[in-house]
Amino acid sequence: MPKMPPFPRSRVSQSIPFASTGLDYLGPIYVKYDGENKKRWVCLFTCFVTRAIHLELLNDMTTEEFLYAFRRFVSIRGAPCNILSDNAAQFKLGSATLDLVWKKVIKCDDVQNYVSNAGIRWTFITELAPWMGGFYERLVGVVKRSLRKVLKGRLVSDVQLLTVIKETEAIVNARPLVYIGDDVNSNINLTPSHFLTLNPNIGIPEIEYEYK
Repeated sequence: MPKMPPFPRSRVSQSIPFASTGLDYLGPIYVKYDGENKKRWVCLFTCFVTRAIHLELLNDMTTEEFLYAFRRFVSIRGAPCNILSDNAAQFKLGSATLDLVWKKVIKCDDVQNYVSNAGIRWTFITELAPWMGGFYERLVGVVKRSLRKVLKGRLVSDVQLLTVIKETEAIVNARPLVYIGDDVNSNINLTPSHFLTLNPNIGIPEIEYEYK
């Protein structure tokens, strides 16, 4: 595939949403595919400033899948100036296999060459200091809890899971960033979505989904 041209980093302000981004994985989530149970993963991008999130669905933990997910993220949110992520030494407690796979993906030459050519600075947190990534680990927990409440352990198809993930992204981005008074419908409530879209209506009906 053709290489993307370098991004003009001097034109990107640090105050722009996702100019500085935290990166983490969550999963696996099981789906039904061709009569079998398959694993799927979610890549979470979160903005340092607005605390907005962007979720991408991955079929596996390969470098190719991650690069495609990252390119989709850049196409929608723009190329970040800085990326912060775990160094994989303690990525998921008690999951040595995931540690090795994640470390192989994010430190792969293809990934690092891509972000280098795009003028992106990738920083890894200090080893054995997972609290340094607490701002995105907290949002990983929020997304996981939301998915558990919606899916309730049920197997869904890929397209259903993608729909749920994008609706979860919209709901999490609609959370308030400031103290809410007695009037919950007040227009002064500031949310991450205010920095991402001019339309505050995310269009998600308040119904109970039944995925069979």
